[in-house]
Amino acid sequence: MKTTDQQASSFGKVQIMQSTLFSPQAKDVLDVILEENKSYTLENAKQLMEFFLNKEAN
Repeated sequence: MKTTDQQASSFGKVQIMQSTLFSPQAKDVLDVILEENKSYTLENAKQLMEFFLNKEAN
């Protein structure tokens, strides 16, 4: 069983998009990469955004 310190809160796309933790530009990226029916931790959302921004274009 996980302790409270080990558990990370997860949020839906709408909650993350309404967050004040992300800039408008970051929210534009998150709007593209996050899926409506999934939950994400804030750290996971940040990692996905970094991956998306740093991947090589073809």
